Amino acid sequence: MLDVIFDNIDHVVFVTNVDGLDLKILHINDTFETFGVDKEFLSSDPYLFFKMVIHPDDKRMLIRSFINSINKKKPIDFDFRIIKPNEHIYWLYGKFIPVIGADGVVTHMVGLSADVTQRKEEELRLNNLYKVQGDVVKMLAHDLRTPISGVKILAESFLRSNKKQLAVTDINRIVSNCQETLMLMEDLLSYIQTDVDYIQLHITEFIVEERIHFVTESFSAETAKKQITVHVPHTQTLFSLDSLRFSQILTNLMSNAIKFSNPGGTIRIYLETTDRGLTINISDQGIGIDEEVLPFVFDVFTSSKRPGTQGEKSTGLGLSISKRLIELHKGTIDVVSKENEGTIVQLFFPNS
Repeated sequence: MLDVIFDNIDHVVFVTNVDGLDLKILHINDTFETFGVDKEFLSSDPYLFFKMVIHPDDKRMLIRSFINSINKKKPIDFDFRIIKPNEHIYWLYGKFIPVIGADGVVTHMVGLSADVTQRKEEELRLNNLYKVQGDVVKMLAHDLRTPISGVKILAESFLRSNKKQLAVTDINRIVSNCQETLMLMEDLLSYIQTDVDYIQLHITEFIVEERIHFVTESFSAETAKKQITVHVPHTQTLFSLDSLRFSQILTNLMSNAIKFSNPGGTIRIYLETTDRGLTINISDQGIGIDEEVLPFVFDVFTSSKRPGTQGEKSTGLGLSISKRLIELHKGTIDVVSKENEGTIVQLFFPNS
């Protein structure tokens, strides 16, 4: 009778002994197999199941919950992850319920479990949304106030004076502050877009070098002003990426390379393809990054944020945005840098 009842419950139900050195599964219902794992596998070798199926980051928590439930003689709820045979990760709700004998000693453990992947993904999405909202408020409070306040001060000063027209220097300051505000707004919108998963990639095959040339040529005025030489690859490599997002990544990285290069410096873009995918290196001979700051360069409000070698403004969002866009392509980005010697940014995009 109990088997019939258990097998018609939506939750996984199992019963174990409480001997941690010789753990045995005394009963488990058929609902367990909805997880894509044969219940005989769990029953025959609980330790192997624990080793192969439970997510590595959750193993210690599960053991601790099992022991605490026995010691405290109380049920304990928790969420954990399993890795199915298809290598997909699923979130499960779990509960340990100790069975206490007449002598007050825990004799068995009843376990309940259910798939809560959809709920956990929604929780993570909302938490991420709250994080983005917090970051936006911080940027509005700190970075956007400065250029807008500058324009306001100039306008008020002009109204109080007897001048009939603004001096060229004042106009240039207003234009500069407006450009800084627009740059901040564009980076802020890109950050919001990438960090809340609004972006849908449109993967197409194109010649990567052509896109690199297009982006580098768009910086011709900036490189000419600082007399920077840019070396680009002249091969022709067909690869599948979102061309618009790829251009956005390159634009962010080229902007940084130029900004932090000394006048007369050199920027090199090197490309290589293998069976695994596409690797792109962007190197400069600029001021580099202090080794203490390097681990935080991808943070949104990073201490590595600083002006360029000629006072160019920086929002500090470029690397964070680029990293997110690369991760959407299942790729990686690494930064190697030495202060006063330069920086190498390495991108890797796997074959899709």
